[in-house]
Formats: sequence, structure tokens, C-alpha cells
Amino acid sequence: MARRNPRLERRLISASLWRRRGTASLAVLAVAIGASVAAALLHLSGDVGRKLSQELRALGPDLLLVPAGFEDAGASALAAPVDYLDEAAVRRHLADMYARGACLLFLSARAEVAGRMIEIPVIGADMAELHWLHPGWRIGPGDARTLIGARLKARLGDAARGPVTLNCEGRTLTVPPGATLDAGGPDDDAWWVPLADAQRLADRPNRVSLVQMRLGGRNVVPVKVDRVRRAPPAPGMKFVVLHALTETESGLLERMRRLMALVTAAALIAAGLCAFGTLTDLALERRRDIALLKALGASRTDVVRLFATESLVLGALGGLIGWLIGVCFAEFIGRTVFHSAIALNPMVPLVVLALSIAVAAVAGLGPIRLALRVEPARALRGD
Repeated sequence: MARRNPRLERRLISASLWRRRGTASLAVLAVAIGASVAAALLHLSGDVGRKLSQELRALGPDLLLVPAGFEDAGASALAAPVDYLDEAAVRRHLADMYARGACLLFLSARAEVAGRMIEIPVIGADMAELHWLHPGWRIGPGDARTLIGARLKARLGDAARGPVTLNCEGRTLTVPPGATLDAGGPDDDAWWVPLADAQRLADRPNRVSLVQMRLGGRNVVPVKVDRVRRAPPAPGMKFVVLHALTETESGLLERMRRLMALVTAAALIAAGLCAFGTLTDLALERRRDIALLKALGASRTDVVRLFATESLVLGALGGLIGWLIGVCFAEFIGRTVFHSAIALNPMVPLVVLALSIAVAAVAGLGPIRLALRVEPARALRGD
């Protein structure tokens, strides 16, 4: 091989792999198994944050914006502070944070039911934002701009079927029954009305009791929570992180990604070791061929190029097959665990192919070293 002949090299590589297709297939299979695990976990890792956030969103808000003097904030909307926030300042702060939130105003009103006056908890809210924050709420048929809690509706009886006039210190508001809210908690004890109506009834213009927010989202939970803890809001306000939701979400995401990374690394290492053994066996079977090539004038560079090309071809085939198998694994896991399809990342095939070629290249170092140590005279004599 005084001069390089690419066509001859391609024929040598294809003929060598075809004659030893059984051993070569084992190498491809070893790389494909590792690549399939990597592909499946990479697709899942890219989509699991969105899936998990969708599942945990049903738990409601993960952050409250409350007056600075509020000491006991819980997840329940009925945990109302005594002080108030300025609605305009709150909305400016939400815009500065690029965050969404539902402003709530709590008050207590009285209504005449069956000839007697009873106390009714009333909550004014941004109804559109409230529906977005609480996707797990079960809301019955009717006008969802006004919600009546299921337990409150049961307590009112027949009176809840028609409009009810609420009275707060001489101010009145007639509200329709609206849709029934079944939240499974203390929120079912209140009557939810538009925020502007509640402000007029309470005579608290431009005032809100607190703001429910949700920071959870794909890959942003720990970052946003840390930023919230470091950067206090405007004077007179403070954040209360609902740890049970936010830290659970961020912890689950981090642990799941760490586990996927470890499993992927282990699968690729195992695939590399299997490919190393198979390619070494392939090189041992070809000692006489290597000796003949050297005797005919092949240089060390020629030998390295031939074996490196074979390794890269096997790695590329294994990566392609592994990615196809990995897509099937990812879809199976997605439908089994999340009951929905996994969104495939178009970058994953390139990453898997690069990893497979890298594994095959590393596995081919041993056979290349063995080929370079072959002595033509001894190998051709059969020693």
C-alpha cells in the first residue's frame, strides 16, 4: 500500500466484515444495546420534566405572595392574612418576575337562608388565573365565573339553586349559584366571586389578601425557588414557598435525571467492554491477514485506518439500531408510566450516534494495538 487506494480499502473492509459477519454482528449488538438504553433515557429525560410538572400541577400553587406581617401561610386559600396588599404593586411585581398568579381577597358576608342569617366565607379571585393554577379542581356545569364550594352548597340547601344576596357591613352583592367547586379541601366551604365584585362588597378597592403563584416548570423549579429566596419582593410583601410541592418536584426531577445518567453511563460502559472483547477476537482471527498486508507494504497508518474505519462502521450501525430500539423503549415507558406518548427530541439521534461511535472507537483501541504488534514473518509461519 505505497499509495492509498480508498476503493481497495472499502473492499477490504466490507469483505472482512462480511466473512466474519457473525462476530461483527455481536459487536454491533453490543453497541446497539448500550445505545438503546441511552436513547430511551435521553428521550425520557428531555420529556420527563414536562410530564412530571403536569402531574404535580394538579396539587395547585407552590408559592404565595403575602403581606410582610403574615406568619402562618398554608396551601389553603382560606388561610387569609389580616393585612392587605396593593393590587397594582402586586401586578407590577408579577410582570417583573414574568410570573403568573391569582390575586385573592378574603372576606366574610352574611346571607338570609331559610329565614335565618348565616355567615358565608367569600373569596374574590382572578377566575381565569385561578383555573390555570388549580387544574385538579373538579368544577361542575354552570357559569364558572362564579364558583360555590360543594360543602357550602350542601349547607345552603335549596337556597343555593338561585341567586343569593350577600351582605357585608351594609353593602350587598347578589351572586348567581354558578358552577359547583369540588376541591376536596377547605376551599369547598367558600363562595368564589370575581375579584372586582369582592373588592366592592368589602369596600377594599385595589386591595388583595394574597397571591397564589406557581413557579414549577420544566428544568426551572430549583433555579426559580433559589432566586425567590435570595431576592425579596417589594416592601410590605414576602414570599412563602410551599415546600411540600416545590421541593418535592425539584427533588424528584434531580434524582430521576441522576439515576438516568448513571444507568446510561453503566450501559455504555458495558457495551464498550463487550465491543472491546468482540473486536479483539475479530483482530485475533485476522492475524495472518494483517501480516500479509504488512508484508505487501502496508504502513502502520494504513493498518490503524483500516481497523478504525471498521470500528466506526460497527459503532454507527449499532447506534442507528440502538436508537430505533430506544425509541420503542421510550414510548413503552411513556405510555406505561405517564399514560401518554413521549415527545421525541430531534437532537437525540445525533447524540446517540456520536456516543455509539465514541464507544466503538474506544473499544477499537485494543484491536488496533494488537494489529500493530503483529510481526509478518512469525504470523505467516503460523507462530
